[in-house]
Amino acid sequence: MRLDLSSDLPAVRDRLRAAFGTVRPHRRLDPVSQLVKTMVSARTYDEVSWAAFVRLRAAFGDWNALAGAAPADIEPIIDPVTFADEKARRIPEALRQICEARSDLDLDFLKDLPLDEAMAWLARLSGVGVKGAACVLNFSTLARPALVVDTHVHRATRRLGLAPRTGDTDGAYAALMEQAPIDWDAEDFFELHWLIKPHGQSICTHFDPACGLCVLRDLCPRIGLAPAPSAMKPQADGPVRPQPQPAPGRQPEAAGPW
Repeated sequence: MRLDLSSDLPAVRDRLRAAFGTVRPHRRLDPVSQLVKTMVSARTYDEVSWAAFVRLRAAFGDWNALAGAAPADIEPIIDPVTFADEKARRIPEALRQICEARSDLDLDFLKDLPLDEAMAWLARLSGVGVKGAACVLNFSTLARPALVVDTHVHRATRRLGLAPRTGDTDGAYAALMEQAPIDWDAEDFFELHWLIKPHGQSICTHFDPACGLCVLRDLCPRIGLAPAPSAMKPQADGPVRPQPQPAPGRQPEAAGPW
C-alpha cells in the first residue's frame, strides 16, 4: 500500500509516535544562538557540537564579540567539529551579515515575516541554506512551522515516496512542506523531524536498512513484501536513538535543536 498524499505525513508521524513515543522540545534557544548552534552542528555528533557551542559562548561572552572574532581564534575552540576551519570563517561572517542588514544582531523580526520570506532571508546568510534556515525558525524561540530536512529525513521520506527520488534536501523540503497539513504548528514539524531522524539513523539506514523492523514497512513502496516486523522494543519516553558509534565524534549528519 502506497501512502495517500492527502494524509501521508500525519500517518508517518502517528506510526512512529505510537512505536517510539511523543517528542516535544525540552528547551528553545533564542534565534541567534540557534543559528550559531546550527552552524556548529553541521555533519557533527550532537554531543560534540553542543560542547563546542558552550565553549564558544563561554569564550566570547556574547555573539557580538563572536561576530568580530578572527577565524584563527574560533577554530581551536570549536575543534573537533567537522570542517572546523570552514565553520570558523562562516559563523562570524553570517553574524556580521545580520548586523549589516539589521543594524543589530537580532533575528526576532523573522517571527512576523511570512514563512517563505523568513526562510529566504536566513538561507542567504553565509553557510546557512535551507536546512539551516529551517533549524533556526523551528527549533528556536521563533517556533515557526518549518520542517528540518537532514540527510536521514531526506532518505526515509524519499524511500516512502514522499520526497522526489532525485534531487537534494532543498527539493525535499519544498515537497514535504507542500504536503503538510495546513493546521500543523511548529511542534508538529519539530516532532516529525525528531521521529524520522532517529528512525533513519537506526532503522532506515543508508546501508542495510532493517526493513523487517520498520513500523512503516507496509506503507513503503521500496520494501512491499518484506518480512513482518519482529522484536520491536520501543522506548517508553521517546524515539529510538542510534547506538554510540566507535568513530571519534563525527557522523554524516547531525543537527539538534539545543
